[in-house]
Amino acid sequence: MGEQYQLFFVQRFKGKVLFNVPMSRYTSIRVGGPADVMAFPRDEADLRDIMVFATTKNFPLFVLGGGTNLVVRDGGIRGIVVNMTEGFEDITWSDETTVVVESGVGLAALVNRLKERSLGGLEFAAGIPGTVGGAVAMNAGAYGRDMSGVVEGVEVIDRKGKKGFIPAAELSFSYRKTSLPKDSVIVRVHMRFEKKERSEIEEEMDRLRKRREDTGSVGYPSAGSIFRNPEGGYAGRLIEEAGLKGYRIGDAQISDVHANYIINRGEAKARDVLALMALARDRVFGLKGIVLEPEVRVVGED
Repeated sequence: MGEQYQLFFVQRFKGKVLFNVPMSRYTSIRVGGPADVMAFPRDEADLRDIMVFATTKNFPLFVLGGGTNLVVRDGGIRGIVVNMTEGFEDITWSDETTVVVESGVGLAALVNRLKERSLGGLEFAAGIPGTVGGAVAMNAGAYGRDMSGVVEGVEVIDRKGKKGFIPAAELSFSYRKTSLPKDSVIVRVHMRFEKKERSEIEEEMDRLRKRREDTGSVGYPSAGSIFRNPEGGYAGRLIEEAGLKGYRIGDAQISDVHANYIINRGEAKARDVLALMALARDRVFGLKGIVLEPEVRVVGED
C-alpha cells in the first residue's frame, strides 16, 4: 500500500505530502497517533485526484480542517488524511453582501475581512479557531448563533470526484451538526451577510471575545468544549457539581477554569482524554441522571 501511495503522489499530486505523521501536530489538543499519509491539496484538481484515487484503491480517507473539536486516538488514522489548510484560501465577493469562501480560509481571517467591509452576522465567531469548511461541517456556533444563519449553500466534491452544490435548505443544520452527503468534502461556502456600522461590529466582537476569555481561557492546548450543553443546562456546571473540576489523569486534566474543557498539560495521551470524558459522563449520569453527549469528534484507532 505504501508504494501505491508514493507512486500516486509523485506522479499526480502538486501539494505537500507527509508519511507516518503524528496527528498530535495537527490537533488543537495536541494528542493523536500517526496518520499513514497526510496530503495537502493545493487546488480542486488535487482534491479530486485524491478522492478518486482513494476510492479506486479502497483506501480510507479522512478530511481535516483546523484540527479543533477533534480527538484522535493513540493508534492514529489509517489511509489518507486530507489536510485542507494549505490551499482553498480564496474569497470572492459576488456583491456587497454575498461572498464565496473557499473551505481552507481561517474563520478568524474571514471575521476580520467582514469587519473591514462593515458586514455583520459572524461576530459570534470572533475567537473561534479553525477553518470555514470545518466550521460549516460542524455548524460551529456560540452565544445563540451558528453558521447556519449565514450559509446559503456549499460546493462539494464526492469520492468519485463529482462536484455538486447543496443549498442550505438541504443541509439540515442542527446543534453542532450539518448533514452533508457521506464521503463528500466542502470546497467552497456561499454566504450572505448584513450591512452594519463597523463600530457596532467591533463592539460586539470585543464583548464576545472578553466573554470567551473570561470563561474559556484555559491556558493549555484543548479541543474546546468537550460536551454539548444539555437542554436547559450547562455541561461545565454539571461536571463541576460532580466534583471533577481540576481532576487529572496523566497529563490530561479537566480544566480548573472551565469544567467543560479538557486540557493537555504537556504529554497527555488520547487515552487519558477519553478516560476523563468517560469519567465525567458516568459521574454526571450517576448524580443527575443526565447523559452528556460529546461535542468533540473522536476518530482513529486505539
